Amino acid sequence: MGRVIGIRHRVKKTIDGESRPTQLAILENGLVQLINLKTEDDELDFIATRLLSGDRIVMLLGGSGDNLAYALSNKGQQIDCKVYRISPFVFIKKIDEERDKDQDAHQLAALFIENPELFYEVTSRDRDMIWVIECFRARIDAMKARIACEQRIRQHFIGSIFCSPQGFYPEGSIEKLFEERKSNNHILQALLTEEKLREKELEKALEKVEIYIKILETVEGCGPLISARLISAIVDIRRFETKTKLRAFCGVHLKDGRFPRKRTGEVANWHNDARQALYLLGDQFNRRPNSIWGLKLRDKKTKLRAKHPEVEIVNGKKRYTNGHIQKMALWWVRGKFVEWLFREWWRLEKEDTIST
Repeated sequence: MGRVIGIRHRVKKTIDGESRPTQLAILENGLVQLINLKTEDDELDFIATRLLSGDRIVMLLGGSGDNLAYALSNKGQQIDCKVYRISPFVFIKKIDEERDKDQDAHQLAALFIENPELFYEVTSRDRDMIWVIECFRARIDAMKARIACEQRIRQHFIGSIFCSPQGFYPEGSIEKLFEERKSNNHILQALLTEEKLREKELEKALEKVEIYIKILETVEGCGPLISARLISAIVDIRRFETKTKLRAFCGVHLKDGRFPRKRTGEVANWHNDARQALYLLGDQFNRRPNSIWGLKLRDKKTKLRAKHPEVEIVNGKKRYTNGHIQKMALWWVRGKFVEWLFREWWRLEKEDTIST
């Protein structure tokens, strides 16, 4: 019948230097073999030399194991070995006893033997999605490196002017001279070139992903970079049981009757990239008042103003000013967009399951 291999992927070292190897549990003929893969080299060695035809590998959806799932699935195509993943909320519900994460690998394998229908097979479609996430990370890293380089050049340039031993100060504005200095800096120009390459790589990767082609690309104002940020945050819609949980993950849920923001003493437990993507998207809706979502935004502002025609003073603060109405409507439309995305993404998944 072949082996069933449960995998709990982990980042190999914490910030404090604690070793955290990837844990494997191999079930075969009623016996269990436990293996720890301490480094990325060990993981690649396992994929290259220790996978067998007929193996079935099971992992959780999302998290740090996406790249490993990609490599395992890619290798599995060559040797007739399949990779399956399960939504975390389904896995947790099926565990009877209190969860011990160190037992995840064993419990994943055991659950697959009992209920294989709960798992999704990793296909080329999933690999395309994982590659988009990796391309987005690379693009963000390139952007951060370019920004850091610009800041270093600027700081050194301004410092060299003020600390000039000759006391000669340049004519014209500092900003104009700084732009000239930037254009002649080979390191910065190389970083700009890399950032453009990473952006093209990301756009090419998005062209293979259904959620972008069929859904996000059709939304006016939702360009490749906003789409990639949103996709890389959500990863897989099957991780979310309800639209409410997706809204909370994206930071557009209502808490005590108001949309959340970072406040002293409160935990900001949303995903920053998802919330940032929606913040940028809301701005695009506002700039496109005649688009579908722009019209929804305008309609909501009209209704809010009709409900609150006058500015009110609450606890010494003004409420329902034009700016307040604008913010309320923007967060409302962002929340509705997330609900729409939840429905459409799940529809795609169900259509793909039926066709498969």
